[in-house]
Order: sequence, then structure tokens, then C-alpha cells
Amino acid sequence: MDDVSLSRKPLENGPPGGTKPTRAEDADARLRSVLASVSDCYFTLNEAYQVTDLNEAAMDWVGPDPDRVLGACLWDLCNPDAECSRTIREGMEGRRRIRREVMSGLRPGRCLDLQVSPMEEGLSVFFTDVTERRAAEAALNELAGRLLSLQDDERERIAEELHDSTAQHLVAVGLNLMRLTRYIIPGEGQKVLDEIADSVDEAARELRAFTYLLHPPGLENGGLAGTVRVFAAGFARRTGLVTSVRMPDTVDKLPFDLQRSLLRVIQEALTNIYRHAAASRIVIDLRFGADTLKLRILDDGCGLSRGVRKAAGDGALLGVGVAGMRTRMLRFGGNLRLLSDARGTMVVATLPPKVKSPGHD
Repeated sequence: MDDVSLSRKPLENGPPGGTKPTRAEDADARLRSVLASVSDCYFTLNEAYQVTDLNEAAMDWVGPDPDRVLGACLWDLCNPDAECSRTIREGMEGRRRIRREVMSGLRPGRCLDLQVSPMEEGLSVFFTDVTERRAAEAALNELAGRLLSLQDDERERIAEELHDSTAQHLVAVGLNLMRLTRYIIPGEGQKVLDEIADSVDEAARELRAFTYLLHPPGLENGGLAGTVRVFAAGFARRTGLVTSVRMPDTVDKLPFDLQRSLLRVIQEALTNIYRHAAASRIVIDLRFGADTLKLRILDDGCGLSRGVRKAAGDGALLGVGVAGMRTRMLRFGGNLRLLSDARGTMVVATLPPKVKSPGHD
């Protein structure tokens, strides 16, 4: 909604003596009619912080006695030390527009989407009660966190079962193939047996890689930077993909929940590269910018198909893995994009500079 300035004196029905209203007065009257019909609360202040005008939505917000508001000092109506009051003073004294979510000084516990804008004789203020929306977002964040935690637990369980059971069966098959060679007459039978043995070796190698990707090291005994370096080295040994890491040790000072989410994004990206990209080199790059924290994971593989690139650009659901990566970043106020062409693919996760754990103001 655009900010506007209004005259502090409410309009009369018409100028004295039946004089025809001026064009400015007509525009002012139309504007007042629009403001009266909007759902956002609106009021104006003069430089002494006296309320000079307010619309019907603002009257409803004030309560049962709205007539006491017009002409009153704002600090007689709400807590002058409240977050919303500090924002209003900041806008008035700095003569600048501000929009932010703040706590109400009139109704404790209510959250407002507050917009202030300087005008010739004071300040115009728009606000909307977003308490329910904020509560819903918090509940959604909590649910997303629980689902992601359950996903991590399930992956750990699958990795352990693959390592403790399936991998052992493949070892047994390999040993029995070696025993079987003594009963095979050299020739075509030996060739078939060698092909089977090669397939079993390849299956075992892939199983070790997937088991490692499903359950990478945790962060409990070390920070993100060291954990990612160790994880990347283990990934390179198991897959043969050259993997380099560029990451400052200062990332270890980030909130623990965020470090864990960044590790899971890296884990998922490497899994996708190993399964689909036909790449030979991977770069994991995390750095702090002037106004962002940016994680980039690049590969030199075949890139995404045109249809998948369009889905990525439109924000469509590309799969559970990518959706999980995006959800992890959204929980911290960030976003995730996929950029791809014939030279490879880049996963870009961007976060605000002052990141807080979900649920913390």
C-alpha cells in the first residue's frame, strides 16, 4: 500500500458560502473515502506526536472509545518504550520510511506489520495485525523441523542397515564367487563369472558411497568447517570425484541448528551430483558477504534438462531432496536456487547476514 499524506484537519461538507470545492479538496475527499474502506489501520501524527487523523480500522483497533484518540498524544495511548513506538520515533526523527514487524504498544502480545512515512507536517502510519500469521509460520517452522529431524533419523537407520546387513551379503557373494572359480572351466564360463564379480564389486562400491552419504559425520564433536572437509574427503575416496572445499573457520560461530542444516544441504547436493550429474569435479564454497551468507555447490557435470531447469526457476517441486534443502534454508529466512547449463550445475543457498535459529526473535 502506498504511503500518503493527509491534512490534519478533517474536511467539512463544503467550504463556507457554498463555494465549490477545489480540485485538491476533491482529491483529499476521495482519498479519505478509500482509506476508510481499507482493512489496514491508518493514522497520522504531527511533530508533537498528536494523532491528527485515523481511519475506521484504526478506530476499531483502539477499542470502545475511539473519540479520545483524535488530538491525543500517542504516548498517552500506548507504551512509549514499546518496539512500535521506537520505530515511529525513528521514522519521525530520521524523516525516513520504515517497514518492519514489531510488537504492539497498545495491545501487548500482538505483532504488527508497521509502515511509517514522513509527510510535510509529521508522519503517516499504516499497520496490520499479523499475530496469527506469525504464529502459523512459527508452527509451520516447528513442524518442518520435526519432519526434517525424522528424515535424518530414518536415513541414519537405513545407512546402518545397509552397512550391517546388505554390505555383508555382498561380501559373502564375492567370497563365494572366488570359491566358484575352481569349478569353472576356463573360457566362456570364466568370462561370465568375471563379469558377475565386477558387478558385485561395483554394487559394493556404490553401497559404501550411498551409506556414507545417507549418514555423514555429525557436528557434535566439531564445527561445520572441519566436518565438511572430512566429509568431502571421504566422499572423494568413495566416489572418485575430485572435491574441494572453500570455507572459513568462522562458520563454526554460526548457530548450531544452522550449521547442521548447511551440512545437510551439502550432503543432499553431493548425493544428487553422484547419482545424476556424471561429474568429475565438485567445489563447495561458503563465504560471508556484506549483506549475505552464501553457500555454493558447483559441479562440472551434464547439467539439468531444460524441463527441470524451468521447474527450478518456477520454484516447482523437483523432488523430496531439493524440497528438503529449500525447507532447511527457508526456516532461517533464506532461499535456495538451482542454476544449470551444459557446463554443470550450481546449488546456491543464500541467508541473511544476522541469522537466528527458528523460533527466536
